Amino acid sequence: MAYHYKLETLLSVRRNFEDQAQQKLAHELFVLANHKKYLADLEEQRLALFATLEVKKQQTMSAAMFSFYTEAIHLKNRQIAFQHNAILAQQEMIETVRADLIVKVKARKVVERLKEKDFVVWRQEVLRKEQIESDEQAVMRFGKEAIQ
Repeated sequence: MAYHYKLETLLSVRRNFEDQAQQKLAHELFVLANHKKYLADLEEQRLALFATLEVKKQQTMSAAMFSFYTEAIHLKNRQIAFQHNAILAQQEMIETVRADLIVKVKARKVVERLKEKDFVVWRQEVLRKEQIESDEQAVMRFGKEAIQ
């Protein structure tokens, strides 16, 4: 007689939910890494604009060209500020997903603990039945020896 847990389907569902939550967390971490990479690119572009502006300042430069560089630098600053906000929002999203994952892990562990307890009860029942059979065989053997 093999052991069969009555709530195995529930345990499988809880494991699937946990796996989905882990995949979602991995996705959100990937998105955060992309946001940070884009922020680094924006900061590099801004520094390149500053460097180019400094080089151009050493030479004669029209007001329109100076205005173009200053506007480009201000645009990069706005993009960097926006990207900082995106990173903060993504970090909040990650914390939410982590909390959800923790809840799902706890739910799975509860069902696994119930399974372990059920297995212990089943194993005790199997051992009890085996002991009864063993006792019956011993009584039968003793009875046969008494008859002879």
